[in-house]
Amino acid sequence: MARPKKERTVLLDRAAQILDTDGHVEEAAAVRSALAELTRSRSRDDNPNLSVYTFRETWTTAQQAGSIPDLVEEGFAALLAGRFKPKPAPRGDGAGKSNFSARATTARRQEVTAYIEEHADTLGWSPSPQQVAAAWLEHRFGPRKRT
Repeated sequence: MARPKKERTVLLDRAAQILDTDGHVEEAAAVRSALAELTRSRSRDDNPNLSVYTFRETWTTAQQAGSIPDLVEEGFAALLAGRFKPKPAPRGDGAGKSNFSARATTARRQEVTAYIEEHADTLGWSPSPQQVAAAWLEHRFGPRKRT
């Protein structure tokens, strides 16, 4: 299981200190750079929150598999390439679900929205980017796969 972010930042900071002490200045700088990337806020005007309503189990499993923004991007890319066709969640299937926050750029959301508008007949419905993200995560990691 992946370590919590706070624990990873403490370990990276300690590694940089050890590298400095041992005279590995360049390596210490590289570790500090990675630490800065890990801890910087991903929130920007062009990268707002994306509310994803999915199963808690799905979210936890997806977090253990990697970066949620990267996984959402993977799902959007699969949709845009025609390799993924999201299906609506079954009605009344809200038990064990919660809203979670992910990130997706405004430009990518607009691409997904335009694709959905153009292919709504083929898809059989018009999901929002949030619904596409949830369907992708459930497709990849969910206890009750939709697709």
